[in-house]
Amino acid sequence: MSRTLKRRISAIVPAYNRAPFLTETLNTIMSQTEPPDEIIVVDDGSTDDTATVVKAFSPDVHYMRISNSGAPVARNVGAAQASGDWLWFCDSDDLWRPQYLARVRDILDAHPQPKFVFGNFHLVKDGAWAVPAKFDDAPPGFWDGAPSARSDSWIIPAPLYGKLLAFQPVFHSTLVVSRALFDAIGGYDPSFARAGSEDFEFVLRCAGHGPVGVIGEPLVGIRRHGDNFSTNQLRNLLGEIDILRHAMLHHEAAQDHISSIERQISMRSLQALGFAFSEGNYPLVQSLAAAAKGEPMGIKDHTKALLAALPNGIRAPAVALMTRRPR
Repeated sequence: MSRTLKRRISAIVPAYNRAPFLTETLNTIMSQTEPPDEIIVVDDGSTDDTATVVKAFSPDVHYMRISNSGAPVARNVGAAQASGDWLWFCDSDDLWRPQYLARVRDILDAHPQPKFVFGNFHLVKDGAWAVPAKFDDAPPGFWDGAPSARSDSWIIPAPLYGKLLAFQPVFHSTLVVSRALFDAIGGYDPSFARAGSEDFEFVLRCAGHGPVGVIGEPLVGIRRHGDNFSTNQLRNLLGEIDILRHAMLHHEAAQDHISSIERQISMRSLQALGFAFSEGNYPLVQSLAAAAKGEPMGIKDHTKALLAALPNGIRAPAVALMTRRPR
């Protein structure tokens, strides 16, 4: 595809205590066949050697430090300093194949021009890129109208808001957003800075707008390790529940999907119930059981909800009996 206009793309990298990962992460950003026009790392009050690692890349990487405020605030600060008309939000521990940004630049010249772009990815653990890729897990019909979930790229004309409620293939390190859209939706909501899955709220607001550009080839590696929040399933589910409740009240696009959002809150509540029980947070189990009332509850989950409601003196031996492994 011929380029009609040089798009200025700013890579924005929020970082908190990412010294062990940043060198490799920044190297893959800088090694793009068509690199970003600027790279901004916003150090979110790190207490490790993050600053030293980033400054080794100077002057090619711009370094900023703020007091610890959470990733949404750091991303907003980076966006305010960026000169690009497109903003690439890169997490500080992820990886990109060299051609990723070139593919993004290609699709920005498509018609109709997308308001944001995201791409397929692999999970990466202990250096291994897992198979299958994320898009392979999409439910039937999710990519209707697309040439193929594995094709190079395509444009989805309509907003994706409703589809993203049930399946979320948009990960931050693949996300390139037009400055116009970022400004129109108000950037990231800092009230979710300490929430699990905090980026989901921003992605949903983006998804209320179309067209959307999609890179089908998995060119991004999302690292999983003990230091990133995405490994905490209970925290992430609780964050998603809070975000969905917020969406019903504050997202204009949500008004056409209220019943779907309520269903997702019930489903996520039921998923979170088991994790809360395992952690011994019985008041939370009771709250989640009430929130999941719209979902059919299996025998195990129903038993956990009943045990959580018992007085501790009765519950403790019952839980011990339930969780005791057979010899």
